[in-house]
Amino acid sequence: MAKPLIPVDVIYEHALALIDEEGAEALNARRLASDLKCSTRTLYQQVGNREELIRALVGRHFSQLRLDFHEYGTWESTAVQWSLALHDALQAHPFLTELMNVDDRGAVTAYVNKLLKSLVQAGIDRRLATDCCRSLVNTTINHTIVEAQALRQAPPTRAGVLDAKKRQISYLRTIDWIVAGVRQEALSATTTDRRR
Repeated sequence: MAKPLIPVDVIYEHALALIDEEGAEALNARRLASDLKCSTRTLYQQVGNREELIRALVGRHFSQLRLDFHEYGTWESTAVQWSLALHDALQAHPFLTELMNVDDRGAVTAYVNKLLKSLVQAGIDRRLATDCCRSLVNTTINHTIVEAQALRQAPPTRAGVLDAKKRQISYLRTIDWIVAGVRQEALSATTTDRRR
């Protein structure tokens, strides 16, 4: 009698737990098959090769993210809080975020579009609002990836903790600079329009 297949959800959950605990390097077919007490052939039949498994894990994670969009008093504070909420969601599985590729960034498109709509409604030119959203999402994802790479340095040293604080300050400052630059460009455009 053939052994029943392991549910794909069980494979995904275990693979994600393995990545969260030990990083992406720990994810391989032999290790996963051994942990799940099945053959590597069974794994390949159910979830494909390692790259297909990773793409499925990233897609699954992002499809399950609950990024609630909130408007704040100004478009500036909305943009900053939007970035921080995205950062927190990505930090839930930092090693998985590190495995994202350019195609996976589309998974946050609905969240990006909500910010874009908010900025345009606040009077920001659509092109400028699009550039702002792109800069904020790229900065946030890249910062989270750098943080994930730093997590690999075990055990954390005092210098590592200080570096983490500096990276966080730098990230927040970069978000503020992006917003300030958009504000300045929007004001310049408004002033130019008034002079015409």
